[in-house]
Amino acid sequence: MELKEFTVGKLMVKSYLVSENNSAFIIDPGAEGERLYNYLKNHNLELKYIINTHGHFDHIAANDFLKKKTDADILAHPDADLKFKDPKLNLSQLFMNQKIKSPALDRALTENEEIIFENLKLKIIYTPGHSQDGISIYLPAKKILFSGDCIFANGIGRTDLEDSDSVQLKNSIEKKLFKLPDDCTFYPGHGSKSTLSVYKSRVWPAIS
Repeated sequence: MELKEFTVGKLMVKSYLVSENNSAFIIDPGAEGERLYNYLKNHNLELKYIINTHGHFDHIAANDFLKKKTDADILAHPDADLKFKDPKLNLSQLFMNQKIKSPALDRALTENEEIIFENLKLKIIYTPGHSQDGISIYLPAKKILFSGDCIFANGIGRTDLEDSDSVQLKNSIEKKLFKLPDDCTFYPGHGSKSTLSVYKSRVWPAIS
């Protein structure tokens, strides 16, 4: 398995490209679709899945470009589909004065669902709080978590948005993510990676 990180767009979203055996999936292609596509093409990778941790514009803006270029399946929580279609709900109209949309979901992901990708198993963890459609993606064999905007290396996702809920976010972190192994490395939607052990011992006590 190879993991490639891209920092994309004005909000510096982290897009993650995971590849194995010339197949790939991308988590949160938030912008710069042509750059992501060129990487796929230059490395002879076939894009199988576009996975969105939630439906905010800064995480979905390149969905349309990549879907048209590769016909990869778009996967996200079922509630993300509403944001895909509505620039008000995905916040692109409010924050960017743009009308960003995504093609519709090909597959809805819910709690404990599993995705089999080549030799990898991806487990879906429903982590609402920053957004009602928030999910995290866990790779048990690698002890890797893609946490979206649930947790960052030094903090948490904002909860002052229309469908945010601070209590839900706290529960998502404490009752779900903290159940994963302490040596799990998490890759957030913004900023650098960290481990759950560091987060639990140093970051969470200071902000919870």
